[in-house]
Amino acid sequence: AWSPSLAFDKADFIIYNGKVITVDPQDRVVEAVAIKDGKILQAGTTQEILQLADADCKSIDLRGKTVTPGLIDSHYHLMYYGAQFWPGYLNIRHPVVTSKADLLQLLQQHVASLQPGEWISGNQGFTLRMFETINRGDLDAVIPNNPAYLRHCSGQYSVVNSAALDSAGIDNNTPNPPGSLIMRDEQGNPTGILSHYPAENLVGQYAAGYGDRTDQQKFEDIERGQQLAFEAGYTSVQDVIVGSIRDIMLYKQYADSGLLKIRLYAMLYIDVEQEADTLAKIFKPVDSGLFHFAGWKLAMDGGIAARTTLFYDKSLYAAQISYPYHTQDELNRMVQTLHNTGLQVAVHVSGDEGIDMTLTALEAAMKANPRPEPRHRIEHGLFPTASALQRMKENGIILSTQPQWISWYSDGFEQATDASAMANLLPMKSMLDDGIHLAFGCDVPASLYQEPKWAFNGAILRRSVQSGIVYNPEQKLSAQEALRIHTMGSAYAGFAETTTGSLEPGKFADLVIWSHDLYTMSPSKLIDLAAELTMVGGRIVYDAGENVVVSVASSPAELPIPRRVEWLQNYPNPFNASTTLQFVLSATADVEITLYTLRGEELRKWRFESCPAGLRTLNWDAVDQAGKPVAGGMVLCSIRVGEERVVAKLILLK
Repeated sequence: AWSPSLAFDKADFIIYNGKVITVDPQDRVVEAVAIKDGKILQAGTTQEILQLADADCKSIDLRGKTVTPGLIDSHYHLMYYGAQFWPGYLNIRHPVVTSKADLLQLLQQHVASLQPGEWISGNQGFTLRMFETINRGDLDAVIPNNPAYLRHCSGQYSVVNSAALDSAGIDNNTPNPPGSLIMRDEQGNPTGILSHYPAENLVGQYAAGYGDRTDQQKFEDIERGQQLAFEAGYTSVQDVIVGSIRDIMLYKQYADSGLLKIRLYAMLYIDVEQEADTLAKIFKPVDSGLFHFAGWKLAMDGGIAARTTLFYDKSLYAAQISYPYHTQDELNRMVQTLHNTGLQVAVHVSGDEGIDMTLTALEAAMKANPRPEPRHRIEHGLFPTASALQRMKENGIILSTQPQWISWYSDGFEQATDASAMANLLPMKSMLDDGIHLAFGCDVPASLYQEPKWAFNGAILRRSVQSGIVYNPEQKLSAQEALRIHTMGSAYAGFAETTTGSLEPGKFADLVIWSHDLYTMSPSKLIDLAAELTMVGGRIVYDAGENVVVSVASSPAELPIPRRVEWLQNYPNPFNASTTLQFVLSATADVEITLYTLRGEELRKWRFESCPAGLRTLNWDAVDQAGKPVAGGMVLCSIRVGEERVVAKLILLK
């Protein structure tokens, strides 16, 4: 039961007059929540909570809207996802590129603006039609004189042209790095396909925006990443593949500076056994306020699109070139070494054979050196067998997975595997019923989009966005189950269930106001779900401008009045040459519109006196106040009317 508030406990922020889904052990739903010093003070009826206001208390009248705990993403790449919007990359992500023809046409257009020898670096990354392939010959035909490094969306392989191979010194005699492949033709010539990170990095280290990113650029990546996460409704993320000690320390510096606002749990990626041996001896956990380093990440297979998913059945398209990134003995030794540090171990693996090999290594490590609740994890785990599920249950292994892949990729999974494999696709309901711990993460940029609506669509409907096919309907989750996994389940996966994941007294005030009620909205409308306001530790970190923050009203006459300005989505967005800003005024007013970079630098400003009420539009031609073109990336649009302000995100693609 909720603890009664003590007489001296007064709230500094109150959210009331709505539906507050607590995700407490009873899944209690109340009307209001009180916050003090960044933590939940109490939850209950609106009348009860308004009585807790102190003299300077701020409030939000929900007007019937829904609040949930902030979502916790168990598989995110904060710094790296933020980098995807760097203007120096050629944007090859969905929906810009969805086929080989799209990619080649885009490259042909882009190279016209470059000097010979300039690098073409794509962000992560392109998608192809099912069964399409691409190689260096395809690239050479359109960009023969500019080295190109282009990652597939999955992050499991890259394609490069001959100029890039020459720049990196890769030829017929170059050996495969451990745990990866330089794909070759029948004559032994590199095809331009580099499978998995070590092989990709042979070229990536030379590509603009990859091997040469400065500390300042990485700080900007972190800032972009956390703002994108807040807009989606994430208040905590787990970065499960931090690529270097340097990046761990940059995260720590950003947290120590006070600029990190999101809760961030990080794992350091280990490529080879020697690296595991070395780092296990010298690197210790980091606890720096919002930032924690407390785990290790390994990989055992690749992905469906790369044809490197480690299935027992090698005849499957998804497994045509699959290979274990480590032998069983090597994996056993690496997991044992990392387990012995006392930290968590997570392994990227999707195929049934790879999952079994991973479980063997985890079981052996825990048996040789038992300790309470190591909470080791399988990341993705798409196709577990029934016996694998039993082993996960017996050993407390967590599945951190991506139900949005059912939304976007399930049709491709079906084409790349067979009925036997598809019958095992993410049996989340069975796992939940058997007591196996589940956590949800979006895995951007390997996923097309980060918004949690796609995870809820995949978990609750199990319906493909493209075909409408429902895969394994008996494995559907309820909205309540899916939300609990995306909050408390992911909190458990990061050892944070006592401080986050639910709205209970004493826990951090991490919460989201949503556009719709997840519990009652029609499942067919799940893709309309959007975060309107995100709060971390009682601090508003994202506001779409739909919820007014005011002093607590002491009488009905003082309740907040309707907003004087409402933002409507600009169109198009994303855009290239120009976009139209749209907003609605409830009455004639003076209006100030300002465009900023993510760093707060002013780009453009307009002021309008006595702007008439109704729908107003303004065209922006993507130039700044001086008439200079603005670089591609995210732009923040502020519309101010008196003391009210709404802020929206514009995506400029260049």
